[in-house]
Amino acid sequence: MPTIDIHFHVVPQRFVDALRGGVLAEAVELDSSTGVDRLVFHAPPGVAIEPDLTLRPHVHDPRLIMAAMDRRGQDAAAFSPPPELLMYWAPPELGVRIAQVMNDGMAELARAHPDCCLPLATLPMQDGAAAALELERAVRQLGLRGACICTHVNGVDLGAPAVMPVLAMAERLDVPLFLHPQNAGDVTRLRKHHLWNLIGFPMETATAAARLILSGVLERFPRLNIVLAHGGGFLPYQMGRLDHGFRARPALRAHLPKPPSAYLANIYCDSLVHSDIALRFLLDRVGVGNVVLGSDYPFDMGNEAPVDAVRALGLPCAREAAVLGGTLERLLRVV
Repeated sequence: MPTIDIHFHVVPQRFVDALRGGVLAEAVELDSSTGVDRLVFHAPPGVAIEPDLTLRPHVHDPRLIMAAMDRRGQDAAAFSPPPELLMYWAPPELGVRIAQVMNDGMAELARAHPDCCLPLATLPMQDGAAAALELERAVRQLGLRGACICTHVNGVDLGAPAVMPVLAMAERLDVPLFLHPQNAGDVTRLRKHHLWNLIGFPMETATAAARLILSGVLERFPRLNIVLAHGGGFLPYQMGRLDHGFRARPALRAHLPKPPSAYLANIYCDSLVHSDIALRFLLDRVGVGNVVLGSDYPFDMGNEAPVDAVRALGLPCAREAAVLGGTLERLLRVV
């Protein structure tokens, strides 16, 4: 059984070349004046951009990427770009160009490394109709395996009407959506101590997933598969509270015929929780069949030995194989 990572960030060479050529300069440029490729974003005021972002070789050099997979004991990975390169704040037409360059580059990477590259599409989510069309192109024409999207679209919930075409297309194509958190709105209280990442990201993931459940989106799209980063954030730990709220607050039953935990069948969580205790809880709460391998390559908040972290639990062979790659083989349609 192969080991497959759902949470693995790369930037294809085609996109790097576009940056160097200034093709996407309205949104982002590379500043190499200091000897380091620094990303310079031209986002509107108020957009939260992670500080001091660079484009290092191990994000786009295939030799370094493949070597990193070998060190981690990974046979394959569902490549997606770092979330800051999703750039939903760009004008819609530019957003389409950004996504197309990224997806064409990912397809090239997959053709060069077909056994280990299972890329996810980037979508121009600022235009839901265009995003749905790009998802269809990426899957049907380019052979990509799903899509990586942010937990919000410029602060707008994924259950908003404008996003429905994307969710409907993903369900129709039978491909998963990998939700990666990114800060939104006022993050004043999270600026210090790296809290924007340490608790901001898990909170953002829990918020997005809870809204998809409570708004009735997963009831509307019963075959839609959602994969959550960072162990599902705070969501798995608080499912009991959501179920209690469903029983205690009649308004919460307006969109739902079933308690929130019933929709966990549609939700998968990666294994990136940095704790044996937390990973055991996650497996128990959402089920072994709904936990998949995740490393968050190449970032310092990732896990450089994700396969070892799963194997250290001593799970029965069939369960371990499901987490390490069996479930993703099915979701990504490898077999």
